[in-house]
Amino acid sequence: MTHAYFMFYHVLSNCLLRYVRSAYAPDAQRFVFQCAVVAAAAYTTAFMESLTICGFPYYKFEDVDMAYTLGSAFYGIYFLVSFPMFLRVDEDDTKPLMPHSQVFWESMGGGMLVLCLLDFVRLGLGVDFVMKAGGH
Repeated sequence: MTHAYFMFYHVLSNCLLRYVRSAYAPDAQRFVFQCAVVAAAAYTTAFMESLTICGFPYYKFEDVDMAYTLGSAFYGIYFLVSFPMFLRVDEDDTKPLMPHSQVFWESMGGGMLVLCLLDFVRLGLGVDFVMKAGGH
C-alpha cells in the first residue's frame, strides 16, 4: 500500500505544479512561486502523514509536537526533492520518452541530494551525528 499512497502524493503534486506552470507566465516570479508551492506541499504532505500515522498502534512519538513540527520539516525534505523530479518523468510530450536508465540515474542523484540536504540541515542546527552499534 505504501507505493500507492506515495504515487498519489506525487500525482497530486504534478497536478499542482502543472497548474502553476500553465496559469502563470514563465518568469522569475513564477519560479519563486513554484518553489514556494513545492515547499508548502512538501511540508503539508509530511505533516499530514505524521498526523495520520499517529493513529497506527505501532507508532508512538516521545514528543508529538517535535514530531509534527521539526520531524515533518525533515521528512518534507524528501518531497522537496522528489516532487519536482517526479514531474520531469515524461512531462514534455514533444520530446522522446525518458529512458529507464535516465530515470534510474536521476533517482540516484535525487537520493544523494536528499542525503546532502538532510546533513546540511543537521549541521546547520548543530546536531552531532552519533551512530550507535546495533541500533541501541
